[in-house]
Amino acid sequence: MCPECGWNVATGGVTGPASERAVRYAEHLQYMAVFTALMFGASLIVSFATTRGNQFLPAVSMGLLVTGLIADVFLLLLIYKTAAMFAEASRWMVGAVLTFPFGTLIFAWVLARRARLGGPVVPPASGTGD
Repeated sequence: MCPECGWNVATGGVTGPASERAVRYAEHLQYMAVFTALMFGASLIVSFATTRGNQFLPAVSMGLLVTGLIADVFLLLLIYKTAAMFAEASRWMVGAVLTFPFGTLIFAWVLARRARLGGPVVPPASGTGD
């Protein structure tokens, strides 16, 4: 049994409540998701506030958008590290990458909830028929 995340190889899942590490990762996921959403939202608002002939606001809007995209890449890395604690990294990463950039916000929020709850993970299907 892993002392950091609670993963138990024998049962194929997490036993007991979420570890401190999982809770910390869940907080980081939520903060990063909120920051990324704010950057995308601010970029949209600034782009609509741009008037004809203004050269400053389009640059600010593009800077906010690029900041949001960079934050989203870091969010993908954080999703991978968090899901790896539960041996579910490939499932979460496929979903997050396929919905990049905006779907990663939802995946991050749901994974943060999953990390906080801990509890059992659905064991992989075995060919033994048990």
